[in-house]
Amino acid sequence: MSRIGIFGGTFDPLTAGHVAVMENAFEQLKLDKIFIVPTTVNYYRKDKRYLFTFDEKVRIIQNFITGFNKPVEIDSIEKDKDGTWRTIDLVQYFKEKFPEDELFLIIGEDSYSEFKTWTRWPDILKYVKLGVANRAYRGCPGNWRQEDVPAEAINMGTAFEDCSATNVRNKLIEEIMDLYLSDTEWYSLVN
Repeated sequence: MSRIGIFGGTFDPLTAGHVAVMENAFEQLKLDKIFIVPTTVNYYRKDKRYLFTFDEKVRIIQNFITGFNKPVEIDSIEKDKDGTWRTIDLVQYFKEKFPEDELFLIIGEDSYSEFKTWTRWPDILKYVKLGVANRAYRGCPGNWRQEDVPAEAINMGTAFEDCSATNVRNKLIEEIMDLYLSDTEWYSLVN
């Protein structure tokens, strides 16, 4: 029996924080393999605009995992899913693929705090165990657990502090704008 991690998200883009989650999940949850599952739907993201298309995200992730030293694969099951596809569907899909294996759904502490709002959340726990990347730098180590939602901590320490996807997107946009503006007359007029 293998221990398999399911790591879903928009990955818009894949960041050093995601990499740190996977590295720590392998070590602390004793995983044999992780499946990265990029999605097109994020129910908790207020800004629905994305920096990269699904296929671009897959290429970025593929470039990364080519050099990663642990068994990581991409599963594109969510490419054409709409708003009716939920996490319960994802974990059932993986349980059908790997009926004899132990499955871990890897999520962040922010998602864990919202877990009881997820569609059929008690049923999700019938198929997977939760591995929660604990952002201890926020000053709340040990206070993140919900009594009725069992989870194993993936202790991240300060590994997440400056590498949220939002921060990475904002930095990329800023650098792209700097490159664009520095190549135009407009930039020389304001400097």
